[in-house]
Order: sequence, then C-alpha cells, then structure tokens
Amino acid sequence: MKVVFLTDSLSDLDGVGRYAVCLLKALQARDPELEVQVLLARKHRPTSESVPPSWPVEVVLPPDYFFYMSPLRFWVSLVQSTWRTWRVARRADLVHAIKDYPHNLVGLLGARLAGVPCVATAHGTYTVQPVLDQRHRRLAAWAYRRFDGMITVSAYTARRLADVLETTGIELPRMRTIPNCVEVEPLEAEQHLGARPWHGLRFTLGVGETKERKGHHLALAAWVQVAADHPDLHHFIVGRLSEDDYEQRLRSIAAEAGMADRVHFLGNITEAEKIDLQQRCEVFVHTPVTASDGGFEGFGIVYLEASACGKPVIGTLECGAEDAIVDRVTGYLCEPEVESVRDALERLIADPVLGARLGAQGRAHARSNTWARNADAVLALYREILKVGR
Repeated sequence: MKVVFLTDSLSDLDGVGRYAVCLLKALQARDPELEVQVLLARKHRPTSESVPPSWPVEVVLPPDYFFYMSPLRFWVSLVQSTWRTWRVARRADLVHAIKDYPHNLVGLLGARLAGVPCVATAHGTYTVQPVLDQRHRRLAAWAYRRFDGMITVSAYTARRLADVLETTGIELPRMRTIPNCVEVEPLEAEQHLGARPWHGLRFTLGVGETKERKGHHLALAAWVQVAADHPDLHHFIVGRLSEDDYEQRLRSIAAEAGMADRVHFLGNITEAEKIDLQQRCEVFVHTPVTASDGGFEGFGIVYLEASACGKPVIGTLECGAEDAIVDRVTGYLCEPEVESVRDALERLIADPVLGARLGAQGRAHARSNTWARNADAVLALYREILKVGR
C-alpha cells in the first residue's frame, strides 16, 4: 500500500508536525510494506531530526496561511497545489490529508482526479473554523461530505465538529475518533545536557505557543497566587513567543505580582531540552480556553508527554484535555477558571506524595496509549476504505 500524506509540518515544534512524524513512523513499524510519500507546505518549520531519510518529501503545498489568502491568490494556489498533488496521488492507493482545511481540500481534489480515496484528520480549531466562516463554509462543507473518512483526534473534537455542523444544517461526514497518542521511550530516557537555567530549581511547566487558546493567562493567574506561599517556586513556559499584546499580558501578570524573575519564557527549544524540563518539573500545567476567535485545543499531546515523564498534569474542561487526562487519576481536569486551577495546583505543590502517585498512574496511562495502537486503528480504516472501493 502506498499512501500520500499532506502536512504543513514535520517539526517537533508544533502539534500537527509531531502528529505527522509519530503517526507515519508507527504506520511503517506496524506495516513495513507501507510506502510513504509526504507532500509538505512551503515555509514549513524545521524538519524533525527523527524523520527517516527514506521518506520521499516534496514541497508542493501552500503555506500554513493558505486559509487567509486573498480570493484570487487562494484559487491560484488551490489549482496549482491540486495539480501537483494529483501528479503524485495517481501512483498511490490512498491520500491522507493530515493538515486541516484548506490543505485537506487540496488532498481531496488531487485524490478525486487520481481516482483514489482520501482520508482527513480533524485536529480541532482549524477543522471547525472553516464551517463558521462565511467565505469558506460552503467549500469546506462540500469537502467534508466527500472525504472517505475523517479521523478526529479526540471525542471532544468530534463533538464540537458535530455540534457545529448540525446547527448550521451541514450533513455530518463519516467520522471516526482515533485519539492522539505518545511515543513513550524517548520521554523516559535520560537527557544528557550541559547546565541549563532550570537545573537546580523547583518549578512548574507549561508548553504551548503564547496565544489565547493555549490559556497561559489562566495558568499564570493561578500560579502567582500559589507561588506567593512558595518563594522558591519558578514557572517555565515553552513555545513560540507571539511578541504581541497577549504575550505582554502574560508578562504583566508576573510583573504585577512581583514575580517577573520567577516566570521564564523560553520560546522554542530543542526536543531534548523540552523532555528534560518535563522530567524535572513538579507539575505540568496547561489550561486551554475557548479563545475570543472561537479557537480551542483539540487534544493536547503535551499532557501524555508529561504523564510519560511521570508528572501530574493539570488541564481544563471544555477542550481536548478531557481525552488526555484521567481526572483525579493522572491529574486534574479543572473548570476554565482561576480558582479551580489554583486549587488543583496548590494541592499538588503542597502534597508531593499525591503528585508522585498521580505521576506514576499517568506514566502507566501513557504507556497504554502508544502510537502503535493509533497506527493499528488508522491502518484498519485505510484497509476498510480500500476494500469498499474495490
């Protein structure tokens, strides 16, 4: 079986990139005869060092701001990238669009022209947003109805998509929930680094770009209240810095509490550094919210990564964290309110025995949610679709 994968990233620095790399590696491990062809977007982030050199990769897709292009530029890009996708897809058995709309529209059109089926992965915000957008909703709805299968990365994402489609009167696509997973072994391995700023400190950790839906403002507002009683406690934030009003708002929360020197914005760092932070933190706290523009967290692989490192995790309800965290077993699912997050964080900081127990249970949970299991479900979907098409 040969599958063409469309993605805007093969990077460790974002969720879609990590999903793509982990899934493709797991698919080939489960089915060594699977041939992989990757179509990558222009202006993509640095490719992960773990990407096998044997994967054929072509840069043929529009950049990640494809959705926001002017109408003329959008249609020109759509036609060009569809033609390029068709050239590759005609020698394949199936197309899998890992990147959301409109990149998955390119995958669908290229697959249709090649006469092969197309599967799309629905990650969250960028699957739901198009059907709420006046300009894109009709084209997105047309595409969603015609995919041979849509993989939702969480039950929460499936529910949000179904709710939006039903309220807008759009026919539901053929959806199957195959939750995100985690590659445990690298997270359990000792990282051989030189001295780093966090070494020797007591700290909590958050991972995610500094943008509203990641909820850093909620985590920080709770953290400064807890940290007032723990003067040796620091907080590190890993992820691309936005350098905008939202990031300034985060820095102001720490400064106004007199804790600017205890809150550290690291930006993007190496994968080894991120793992080292996850292994050394006391609590992992990532509190997504539904942003003012409607954006939401579709899953949150970072929770499973922290669990794999044996750390208790704190997340929020009303997002994909509901699928990644087992409440009061691997960590806490809180209302997206400062008081709720503060209470959970205080409980874990004050009781290291509780944190160790939840962390140990989290590690067992992560080990049971491997990419091998995800790949088996995805391969079963491929074979089911190809069998029906015969």
